[in-house]
Amino acid sequence: MEPLRFEQYPSTHLHLPLRRDILHRAVVYEGDKTRQGTANTKWRKDVHGGGRKIRPQKGTGHARLGDRKSPMLRGGGVAFGPKPRDFSTELPRKVYDLAWRTALSYRYRKGELIIVEDGMEIEHPKTRFVKQIFEANRWGNRDGRSMLVTATHQTNLYKALLQAGEDGRVLTQKTVDVKNLLELGRVIIEKSALDGILKNHQSDLMSTHTEIPKELPGDEVDDVLFNTLYGIRTIELNRPRKLNSLNGSMARKIIPRLKEWEKSHLANVIIMKGAGDKAFCAGGDVAALAEQNIEGTAGRQKSIDYFALEYQLDHLIATYSKPYVAFMDGITMGGGVGLSVHAPIRIATERTVFAMPETTIGFFPDVGGSFFLPRLDGQLGTYLALTSERLTGVNVFYNNIATHYLHSSSLPDLESRLAELTFKDYATLPERLSIIHATISEYSSGLPHDVRINPSGSLRASIDSCFSHTNITDIIRDLESEAATTDPNGNGNSDWARKTLSTISERSPTSVRVALRALRLGRRWSIGETFQREHAIAARFMAHPDFVEGVSARLIRKPAQTPQWQPPTLQATDDAMIDRFFDHEGLPRLRLLNEGAGSGASRRGGGGGGGQQGSGAQQSGDWQEYPHWGVGRIGEGIGLPREGEVEQLVKEGSRTREEVLDWFEARKDGAQGIRKKVGEVLWRKTRVDQGGDRCVWID
Repeated sequence: MEPLRFEQYPSTHLHLPLRRDILHRAVVYEGDKTRQGTANTKWRKDVHGGGRKIRPQKGTGHARLGDRKSPMLRGGGVAFGPKPRDFSTELPRKVYDLAWRTALSYRYRKGELIIVEDGMEIEHPKTRFVKQIFEANRWGNRDGRSMLVTATHQTNLYKALLQAGEDGRVLTQKTVDVKNLLELGRVIIEKSALDGILKNHQSDLMSTHTEIPKELPGDEVDDVLFNTLYGIRTIELNRPRKLNSLNGSMARKIIPRLKEWEKSHLANVIIMKGAGDKAFCAGGDVAALAEQNIEGTAGRQKSIDYFALEYQLDHLIATYSKPYVAFMDGITMGGGVGLSVHAPIRIATERTVFAMPETTIGFFPDVGGSFFLPRLDGQLGTYLALTSERLTGVNVFYNNIATHYLHSSSLPDLESRLAELTFKDYATLPERLSIIHATISEYSSGLPHDVRINPSGSLRASIDSCFSHTNITDIIRDLESEAATTDPNGNGNSDWARKTLSTISERSPTSVRVALRALRLGRRWSIGETFQREHAIAARFMAHPDFVEGVSARLIRKPAQTPQWQPPTLQATDDAMIDRFFDHEGLPRLRLLNEGAGSGASRRGGGGGGGQQGSGAQQSGDWQEYPHWGVGRIGEGIGLPREGEVEQLVKEGSRTREEVLDWFEARKDGAQGIRKKVGEVLWRKTRVDQGGDRCVWID
């Protein structure tokens, strides 16, 4: 084979000396992770059933028996029964990352690392064709089997090699490990897969220390109030006249406290809330940022520095190793979303108003919106991002933006109750969150019976259809088609489509296109990468005229005016203009406060001086899905089931709609809103199979 071109890689990536001890530790660590014991018993939380007492207690003279989950009953749960034993061992992330690059360097020096262009796929899954390729390049069994590593799953190549296993294997960048890189005769890897592996395994080459921000002399004194009550630590945003808008002074106070409490034996639960009864946090103080930008380059740099501070705080919350609870009581927009949506426990009330209004002021949905919004059900996140549509009250809960719904009058009592909670030192973060979830459920007074899920039914179907495209032109086309559709019974969504078209036309064209691209790319970003990329995009916006114009017209000038966008229409924008927002050359990389904390390689420890064990995914500081969503485990996440979970259960077997409802209700112990949320998804996304009553998912 002749090289197509030459690529340069640092010597620290592909020219490391052979360290057999490092490779041995990595292979043993990976092997230990795959071992699992067989002992398994049901704890109380694993036993299905309601909370009704088995028999009356008062006046009978009998001891309390409890419900059917009681350890005193046959078939009930046990207090501390054995679970499958975890044989995994510890390995520092820096050692593990060094092992990856040592294995690749070993292959490279022996001439056994072959880097190919992306797209290592074949047209048809023909085993004979693959064998011919292997024989022509001397990659087959006769010359030592080959390990193929691709960036993404290549279906035809995978199928063909299943029948040609004697010649080699194929794995993706996400499934390959150090042992795989060493065990066969050579490694044939796509360039993007190699770049991805090197990017993910270089923690030992970077300094993981990021300076914790400190208060500055000019910061306000009481814009954030901190309080301690037994095991809880509360953070109260205290700018009620400005709807608790977040600024740099507040962030510089909050970050050091969070880092301090993370190490404390006594801090069990962190609560974030807002002062007053109008707002949790209405966003960042964008008016101050716009005024800074007018000052010129120095002012714009101050704004960029503010976004760095805000995103560091949001990422710290997202990867926090202790239970973090957000009281989303009142207006929750922009910067307030960043302080809440990444938390594992998010409580909405009848006063909650949720929105991402950035496109109305010439900006884009930031604060991790590029990560959170595309992971909502269907295309709801895209719709909210491009239109700035609001969700209120219980619908913030129904749409999985909040994990719980309580009346606002219950929050003070809940806060006092959470202060009384104690956890065992060895309790994992998921176990602690489970206890908090059960405690919050005690204060539920039911959901409003006269409020329907919004959006739902045909409107929700129209949203998923119209906003599924990657190009704004296609979204506009589908909305225009929907607007032209008339229903003689008046049940169509033409009025909604016309209103949505008008709304999008009022938004900054640049913001709309940047937001759409960020959402589509963000579905593949990790949580850490999201904030780093958003910081670079925000820096580009600070130099764009739409941000100052949008903030000035909407918020500063009185009365409010219609912004004069540049360019004025979507048709006047082009891909080259949008590409510049995603070109990060020359911009510094945002240093995150939890960057390199824990790792996927080291699953234990962390969390604080009390010996708390957080989940490995939560502590790693970087993940692709929220750990508290119970990814891959139906019904295990906190809050209402997501649409993907319902789809997975429906496709798993032959169940009726009622059986699906019963399954989720039992799995969630009859939590409020289950039947209404799952029922709406089933009505919209399933049909009844002909000749039976089994429900079938509609793709």
